[in-house]
Amino acid sequence: MNIDLLGYRQNAGMGQVEVANALDISKMQVNLYEQAPDTVPMGLLVKWLQILGIDLATAMSAPIPPLKGIDPGTPYTELYRKLNLLNQYIGDTPPVDKLDIPTPPATPHDFQQQLKLYKQKPNVVLTGGFDAGKSHMANALLGSKNLPVDYQPATRVITFVRHIEDRPKWCKEDVLIVNEDFWLKDEKGNQIIDLLLLDDQERCDKYCVHAGSFDTLQKYGVHGEYEDIAAHAAVVYINSPLLQACNLIDLPGFSDQPDEVSKDVEKATSAAQIADVVVYASPAKGHINAQDMIRLSKLLSSLPTKENECSNFPTLGNLFIVATHADPSISDHQLKEIPPGAARRLYKPLNEGVLKTRGERTNRAITQEDLRTRFFTFWSERPDRCQQLFDDFTKLLSEFLPQAHLCRIEREINAIKEANTEKYTKQIEAYQKTLADIDSRRKQLQVLEENETARKQETQQKRDRVNQSTRELQRNSRTSFQRYTEQLLTVDAVEKIIRNLYDDKKEAKEGLAGYLVEKLQHEAEQIIKSNSDKLTPSIEAFLGSYQEALLKLPNLDISIEIPFDAKGAFIGGLTGLTSIGALSAWAAALGNLGGYILVAKLVSLLSALGISIGGGTAAVISFVAAIGGPIVLSLGLAAALAFSVWNLFGESWQKRLAKETIKYFEKQRIPEKLTDGIDQFWQDTTNTFEVGANAVEADWNKYIEHLREITSPTTESKDRIEEIIKILEVGKDFFGGIPWSNTNLKGCIGISG
Repeated sequence: MNIDLLGYRQNAGMGQVEVANALDISKMQVNLYEQAPDTVPMGLLVKWLQILGIDLATAMSAPIPPLKGIDPGTPYTELYRKLNLLNQYIGDTPPVDKLDIPTPPATPHDFQQQLKLYKQKPNVVLTGGFDAGKSHMANALLGSKNLPVDYQPATRVITFVRHIEDRPKWCKEDVLIVNEDFWLKDEKGNQIIDLLLLDDQERCDKYCVHAGSFDTLQKYGVHGEYEDIAAHAAVVYINSPLLQACNLIDLPGFSDQPDEVSKDVEKATSAAQIADVVVYASPAKGHINAQDMIRLSKLLSSLPTKENECSNFPTLGNLFIVATHADPSISDHQLKEIPPGAARRLYKPLNEGVLKTRGERTNRAITQEDLRTRFFTFWSERPDRCQQLFDDFTKLLSEFLPQAHLCRIEREINAIKEANTEKYTKQIEAYQKTLADIDSRRKQLQVLEENETARKQETQQKRDRVNQSTRELQRNSRTSFQRYTEQLLTVDAVEKIIRNLYDDKKEAKEGLAGYLVEKLQHEAEQIIKSNSDKLTPSIEAFLGSYQEALLKLPNLDISIEIPFDAKGAFIGGLTGLTSIGALSAWAAALGNLGGYILVAKLVSLLSALGISIGGGTAAVISFVAAIGGPIVLSLGLAAALAFSVWNLFGESWQKRLAKETIKYFEKQRIPEKLTDGIDQFWQDTTNTFEVGANAVEADWNKYIEHLREITSPTTESKDRIEEIIKILEVGKDFFGGIPWSNTNLKGCIGISG
């Protein structure tokens, strides 16, 4: 029987302590029994119901109250109020013209665009295998039945579920279906999922293939008779309390085979990159298999480290691993054993890979118990089997996530305010000094131009040195990784790993391949990160050569006053690029980024690298993608099939498993594919550096032309400088007057009072 002890107690107006005292049991026992009423002994149950004033027969016949959706309240109301005040401040400020000078400073418009990013709610991404019941769980969290569900691979589109109040005024429909051309693409042709585009009427009109009520999603958002419609994503507007605190993104399920559903895998992989929170669904029966382990490794490698924003944020607090289909055929005792068992199996491969890396990034060692707390169960017909998930999820959305979000915004706005005010001040001083003695500045320019040939030679040498270092570091990375691979993938080494980690044959068969992939991936990342750090000094030397050209003018005691922002020009050249290789390590070393964060899209790039304003660490690269998608996702299954006949041989099962695993890795070319990923990383480094370097050189030429303009022996040059100073004064007043003070939010990391 499943009696609603929690509901009856709440209706009686009694607390858990009061009930515990009356029954002579502990409060913890009351809490446990309320979550699992089936486990209460009959004698205790009768007495319990008597205390609550409920008849046993009535309680046994009463229907179980339905599971209610998540209600986290409205945690961003105060933030939206403050952001609206900032928008009002921008509107009330006299217009600041964009200066036509090399690497111009940020404008109020740039700041306003940044505020749009700050108003975006966190993204909760639901993902997992195609039969894991993600859409059913999404409906339960929403407290609705609007998303299509089925026990077949149903969802074929990325479904963005937003609150009805977030629907643009021009949009009158509940559901929009868009094709893949709706999204922008990066330099490699990969889709960039940007939710700001969902508010773009022109883009929606152009790429929307169908719009209508919720039955539109049922028709075009699932596999079936409308398969030929080029649907890539659906935008759904629902009046759900959950959506006051987040956007919910329901992904197509991962397939275990590289079959016709692989397009779904591609969609799921691309959209998972924008997750602030990951809810991973895996059926309770067979919970967390080999494919799950590899997917979770990849998801964890890109999951934002909110722990770096707020010290109060729970370790791995934005990860939920849910045992779905936890139906009554699974006893309460069996259900309780699922999370610790799955956590133990998952911890083995991830502890020496992605969890270790994440622990280093957050300065928190991640224990098996930390991982176990991120496991939950779900069966909507039994609220007691969902309660812990709903309670923890509610607390995350209502408390922990908003606090981390506010901490990041607090730090960034203060950095933007301080850095840009300082930049405007220095530029004003430089132009004022130039105005005071234009004749001297003209002579300096003449010397600078005469020195251009020598400057170009020195700059080119340092540019060549960066490319030479990149090639050397690529060779070093390959050699180091191949040496490690040769040591790891031997029969003796793998057999030793099996004997140390696994007592159970079945667990070894299912988990070993993922464990070895994780070891290889982690080692490749560590090698690349170490070598990436070594490239930073040569990049700094190249960029510094432009500043040296201004400081070391022959036969002059003073340098040119007008600054040249080589780093700003370089960063500006990277706008829109996503595969920047080792430049991520250079970006992480920049320190306070307040002066650069308003460069278009830079904040998104830095966020993806795991870089916080004020410094941070770069997440180098996810090598699972380099291995080859569906091949890896089917790795565990194929390995298990290959070992199905091992009992026919005479050697120990550990040695046979080691031999077959190495043979399988060689057949699938796993080490070679990881090496290819290393090569691609360094090729991306070279390509991106060249783009940035070209942008710096182009801006330098504009800089020289600008100096000619403002030092010419005509009255126009003086007028031009005075015009620039006036614009700079307005910009300085704007950034200096931003009405945002440091509120020293509790637990914020990197914010002083």
